[in-house]
Amino acid sequence: MTVIVTRKPGGVTQLFNTETGRVTYKCKAESAYMLIEAFGGIIKFNHKGAIATVTGHITSLESCDVIKKRHPNYKEALSTIISSYKEFSQNVSDSYAKEIQEFENKLSGL
Repeated sequence: MTVIVTRKPGGVTQLFNTETGRVTYKCKAESAYMLIEAFGGIIKFNHKGAIATVTGHITSLESCDVIKKRHPNYKEALSTIISSYKEFSQNVSDSYAKEIQEFENKLSGL
């Protein structure tokens, strides 16, 4: 069995099982929001360890809520997602910029 682990914005980790096609999202933060198309809305992970799983057409939630477009908290949840994506992308960008700088320093030392 092979599981591909991917860090996602907002404190969520994605685990993809290549044998079963199962995708599991696990909350690593105290709580988090994530737009997951399979659930038709935003998933609110209510606490650390909350799980959302997608296998084919079967979906399941443990300690999560689905927030649809007409929900009163949808706009706030989407704003939170946008902020977490911005922070995540900045952190990734900073990490790569640091790595590039290290490579350039090695190159200049040759």
